[in-house]
Amino acid sequence: MQIPPSADPVEPGRRNHHVLVGERVRVRRQRWQVTDVRSYEGCELVTLLGVGASNAGWVRRIVTPFENVERLDISTAISIVGGRRWWRACRELVVDDGTSGVLRSARSARMELMPHQLEPALAIVRGLGARVLIADEVGLGKTVQAGLVASELQLRGAVARVLVLTPAGLCDQWAAELASRFRLRPVVLGMREIRRRKACLPMGVNPWATEPIVVASIDYVKRPEVLRGVASCSWDLVIVDEAHGAAPGTDRREALAETCGLAPYVLLLTATPHNGDPRAFASLCAVGQRDDTLLVFRRTRADAGGLPERRVHHLHVQPTDAEERMHAELAALTRVVRSEWQDRNRDAWLALVTLHKRALSSAYALEQSVRRRLRRCGTDPGQPLEQLRLPLEDRADELDPTDDAPFIAAVLRDPRQERRLLERLAERAREAAESETKLAALKRLLRRLSEPAVVFTEYRDTLLHLRSALAQDAPIVHGGLARQDRQAAIQRFVNGNAALLFATDAAGEGLNLHQRCRVVVNLELPWNPMRLEQRIGRVDRIGQARRVHAFHLIAAQTNEERLLERLRARVARAQGVVGAPNPLAPVEPVSERSLARLAITGDDREPPIEEAPMADLTPSPEFEVVRLQADAAIEHARLVVARRVGDHLAGNPDPSQPSDGPLVLFSRRRRVRELVGSGALVLHRSVFTDYAGRAIASRLLPVLIALSDRATHDSSRITANRLLHELRTKPVETLDRGFASWVEDTRRIHDAFWRCRLNREHAIARAIAQAVPGGIQPGLFERRAEHAWTADRERRAEALTEIDGRLASAERAMALHLQGPQPSLVVLR
Repeated sequence: MQIPPSADPVEPGRRNHHVLVGERVRVRRQRWQVTDVRSYEGCELVTLLGVGASNAGWVRRIVTPFENVERLDISTAISIVGGRRWWRACRELVVDDGTSGVLRSARSARMELMPHQLEPALAIVRGLGARVLIADEVGLGKTVQAGLVASELQLRGAVARVLVLTPAGLCDQWAAELASRFRLRPVVLGMREIRRRKACLPMGVNPWATEPIVVASIDYVKRPEVLRGVASCSWDLVIVDEAHGAAPGTDRREALAETCGLAPYVLLLTATPHNGDPRAFASLCAVGQRDDTLLVFRRTRADAGGLPERRVHHLHVQPTDAEERMHAELAALTRVVRSEWQDRNRDAWLALVTLHKRALSSAYALEQSVRRRLRRCGTDPGQPLEQLRLPLEDRADELDPTDDAPFIAAVLRDPRQERRLLERLAERAREAAESETKLAALKRLLRRLSEPAVVFTEYRDTLLHLRSALAQDAPIVHGGLARQDRQAAIQRFVNGNAALLFATDAAGEGLNLHQRCRVVVNLELPWNPMRLEQRIGRVDRIGQARRVHAFHLIAAQTNEERLLERLRARVARAQGVVGAPNPLAPVEPVSERSLARLAITGDDREPPIEEAPMADLTPSPEFEVVRLQADAAIEHARLVVARRVGDHLAGNPDPSQPSDGPLVLFSRRRRVRELVGSGALVLHRSVFTDYAGRAIASRLLPVLIALSDRATHDSSRITANRLLHELRTKPVETLDRGFASWVEDTRRIHDAFWRCRLNREHAIARAIAQAVPGGIQPGLFERRAEHAWTADRERRAEALTEIDGRLASAERAMALHLQGPQPSLVVLR
């Protein structure tokens, strides 16, 4: 079903087709209860739960006024019931008790309740902010927290359309998590599915607008032709997984600015928000910014509890004579290149960086890179024999190019001199590759451990070399594998059919390997220390029962030893800002460019290469680190009780018809009869509802009432009716000392929640109105510029109209209606 893009709630007074949540209706000759109402311009999407004998438990959706909906008269007569039904109804009221600031979707979510996972959802529903960065350490359940936020906002009618942007390899995992844990219905939209839908849908229908909850690859969405369709849709909530991947100046960053900047709610997820580069962190904090402050949640393993502290080991490996000659030959090439260019040629500098990084990975990887450069040179350096490949193979948008063989540009003006030096370097690398000390050390380590392990390397060449030298039947994961092949390799390891898994950073995000192993080995040090944290986090996460061990292999007597100390400094900087984890185990600021200079020259001064302009970044990001430990602990305790009661309800379904009036029990239990005595126990319920009839807050008040005379059992209904008539004429709220406080808290929290939403909507509208396209110069023979200018104006006008509808919806949602207190349950002796 295609949902209209603009939500414009219908006034409750328009009784021609407007129904309320909780009402009983008759549709197609069957009885239903309304469980949800989504109001749009001219129609409503109504969710129904079957309560009749033939449709009990069925869930259906209809669109009014196109369906004939007949309201059933609500009877206020009492219903005398048995003990089982009465106690079930009592439990249902107990689990719903609370103000508008409690979490109602967490009770039924299939997740292990942990206090720290409740904090982001609590912050949002209490109006503390609409943009949130969940930057917990790896393995603390960021996906679960995001799903809880989405389900809670959906339950409150605040969001109808959700977009999840994630790395391509995690799309299916996200969809499965949301469906299994929160009963949401996400759909993965990729290149193939979009192409199929375009072929089936009418002309002009945007396929991205046909599903309410969409999971998509950020690398697919960032394509200009795809981004136009995604950004033209109205998304109430945008969730960005592994948000640190949107580096400044990249297509990913532009795609996030386009989608998150128009969404009322933005949720960013990353375990490595700060890699030591303040500009990258400022760019992350500015994603979706609209004159608001980013709420940052950063919790450690100590905050989560139950995770043993990991052990980090540094294994310094002594190089062989052949490896020393290889590094010496590379140093000689570096001196020649720097003497010619004086660090003024960016391409030559990047080529040296690539060669040095691959030399620290493996001699084999260095040899392969140099020989690729020699093949490109050919016999005539001016006529390359190998043409650069275009990314046309990835038709399903499943590949990750980060571990592809890099392109190396010319490093010297004289092609003959360059070729001579490269041939010597390739020969030295070949000799070193015959007996690499890191591979020998890795082999000894794995033999001594005698348990499953994941071995990470940064380069695909090294990965294939490792498997060939150590375990030719071991599964591998790299960016060149299709999604199905990648999942098959991971499942083979997880299922226990392989003791080793070789992987590049294509497996460094989102995978859960903690049930299978606890050992991670890094063949080389990546220059971004947060990559180490991502790798270790594959096994060091919630559910890991044993101590995790991480091993870093470091080439002794090379620049890799000095790189280790500089990486520690980057970690120290990140720890000072957001409490980043330390994957190196313990320190002045250092940039990745200074690491490159250290690897090439041996010193860490900043290289004299001009920085790219960073004018679009926020110089001092506006963020606030938030902790709600006390509130989360209280809510966790409440949910534990509610879940225990809810589990009892789920295990004892009630086949009887629901009653609209109070339920009266004449108890035969001795303890209950002694409590009631000659009187009655009455549970009064007060409910706040919104414009659609959703229960926003609920409060129970038990009152023990003494009766002057007792009726016989034959006149029990008369006695109960007389009692309820008297109760309805008395101001019961005067007996509840906490009633006024509950009312005040509910209104305050509800108002703060929607006020925060309204403020962001107004800020988005201002930003769109101020970004009016300028003038154009029409062409003489074609009008593409004029058409693009007109289309841009139309998109902005549509966006403003959409925001006007959302503003009207939010204004209506702020209104609350108090019902009660009214007697709901009665116990008589």
